[in-house]
Amino acid sequence: MANKGKNILAFFEEHPVFTIQEVREFLELPDESTKASKIISQHKMNGRIGVVKEGVYYTVRPGQTPSSTQADPFLLAAKLAPDSVLAFHSAFELLGFSHSLFNSYYFFSQRPRPAFKHRDSHFRCVLTPEKLQKKSAHEFGTEKVERIGVKVLVTGKERTLVEVLERPQYCGGLEEVYRCLEKMPYIQPSTIFEYLDLREEKNLYARVGFFLEQHRDQFHIEEAVLQALERNIPAKAVYWIRQEKGGVLQDRWNLIVPQAALNRTWEEL
Repeated sequence: MANKGKNILAFFEEHPVFTIQEVREFLELPDESTKASKIISQHKMNGRIGVVKEGVYYTVRPGQTPSSTQADPFLLAAKLAPDSVLAFHSAFELLGFSHSLFNSYYFFSQRPRPAFKHRDSHFRCVLTPEKLQKKSAHEFGTEKVERIGVKVLVTGKERTLVEVLERPQYCGGLEEVYRCLEKMPYIQPSTIFEYLDLREEKNLYARVGFFLEQHRDQFHIEEAVLQALERNIPAKAVYWIRQEKGGVLQDRWNLIVPQAALNRTWEEL
C-alpha cells in the first residue's frame, strides 16, 4: 500500500536530489510498480522536478525552472550509485579542508560506473579498493556530513589522507594534496593504522610514513608511530607516482619522491 501519511510534495522538499528508488521506498511501492515513474513524469511535466539522468532527479526551487535550478553536485554525486561514498578532493571540500574549488566530483562505488557530466560538473566513479570489498569494509573510516540539510556519506580525514597520498591525481596533484592536508588541525594515527591494515599494501605505509615524517611537528607524530610504519614498507624502492620517473630516493621509506613534494617547490612561487 502506498504511503498516504506524507504528500509526495513534502518528499520533494526534503530531497533536493533523489532517485526513483527513493520515491518507491517513500510510497512503499514494489520495484515492479510503474506508479513511481508515472508520478515523476507528472511532476516533470509541471516543472516541479528536473532530470539529471534516468533514475536520478532534482527538485526545482520555488519561482525557478528546471533549467535555472542547479542540482547540488555533492548531493548528485551521492546519488549516482546506491553505495556512493564521496572521496578524494570532494571529501576535502565537504570536510572543510580544500584549498581550491573543483568542478570535478569523486565518489567510490563497488562496481564500475561511467564518467558522467551534468552541466558544468564532472563526476568520476572510483572503484572501492578490492581489499575493502572483500572484507565488507567499504564504509570504514567514513562519516556523514550535512549538505544543505541532507546527510552525505564521505571518507573521513584519516582515510582521505591515505587515499589522496595514494592517488594524488584525484586531488589535483601533489600541491593541492599538501595544501589540503596541511589544513587539518589533527589526525588519529590509530585510525590510519587500522585503514592501512585493511588495505594490506606496503607502498601505502611508505607514502604515509614519508608524509607524516615531513609533518611530524604539525600533527605531533611520535617516533614510535613512524617506526611502526617503517616496519611495513616495501622491501624494494617504489615510486610514489608510478607514472612519473625521476625523483629522490628516501632510504628510510624505500620511496622515490618527486622533487616538488620533497622541497615543496610550489611555495617558492
